[in-house]
Amino acid sequence: MDTTELKHDIIETLRPAVLPDDKRLFLYPVVTGLIISLVGILLANNIMVVLPLIVLAVFPGLPVLFHLIYHLFVKIEIFPDRLIVTDYVSDRFVRFQRHQEIFFSELRYISYLGKEINLLLNLRSNLKKFKIQAKETDYTKDNLMSRYGIPEALFEEFERSSQKSLTDYTATGVLMKLDEICNKYNVSKKTKYDMKKALKKNANFNFEYLRTALCNYPINSSDLESLHDELVNINVDILAPFLLTSVDLVKYQKAEKQRHGAHVTARTDIGLVLSNEDGTKKVYLMHFHDLSERNLHRFIEIVNSRQSGIRFLMTKKDCDRLLGK
Repeated sequence: MDTTELKHDIIETLRPAVLPDDKRLFLYPVVTGLIISLVGILLANNIMVVLPLIVLAVFPGLPVLFHLIYHLFVKIEIFPDRLIVTDYVSDRFVRFQRHQEIFFSELRYISYLGKEINLLLNLRSNLKKFKIQAKETDYTKDNLMSRYGIPEALFEEFERSSQKSLTDYTATGVLMKLDEICNKYNVSKKTKYDMKKALKKNANFNFEYLRTALCNYPINSSDLESLHDELVNINVDILAPFLLTSVDLVKYQKAEKQRHGAHVTARTDIGLVLSNEDGTKKVYLMHFHDLSERNLHRFIEIVNSRQSGIRFLMTKKDCDRLLGK
């Protein structure tokens, strides 16, 4: 690749924002802290002078410092035929080259990394007895069969069922939404228990079952639609783009099981993944949500204009958020 030649064709360069979209989140604490310090100077009160400055150094000081680092060491360059991501910050659970690129002609799917992680953890759980190596990154059928002796029928069973049954790894979105609805509409504990039990036990569950179970409660249409959306997000019969990964799944899982593990892995889950048809070409945008709101929507707008027919493998809510709807 002749980067010298490409530089003249750059459509846009996007970098993570240093300050939050709502500048008041930065300005109000700073102004308040400085006023208190100034009053402390006038009153000759050293504690009033120093304490606000210490607090400001932590917040918003540290978040701004981290985002400044992201701004300096992460960039997305968009060219007429491809995009190139340079990321020297990386992520503790994801191994990828510092310079990634993908042609728009190759791009087929956009998803959040959490979906890839959940699906592969589910697969590892199903194949636990075959002792898949901790550093494995190729979960395609051919590799699992040849390297670990996994029967073809077992993998094909996973292909048929993995996206159609709720497990500890795939259920999160649905169960969180179900909890939200049950709490909001005072659904009885028995009904809530029966629904969750049925969803986990029955591989052929569907939205109509939930609608029927909740029919005696005044659930509004938007809440039902959101629940349906979460179910649809699971039931996507596409596996190929997820089976080749750059995630250290064992390291991720160990961190997730620790106290406050969900906070440790949350940033990784919202990394955006751009993939070709079979996952052999991917770009991991681990700092996508550090872009300003304007640049985030601008990025999706440009990508959509350069390649038609991209499938967003995520909930409608998340997709609409990306598209700025």
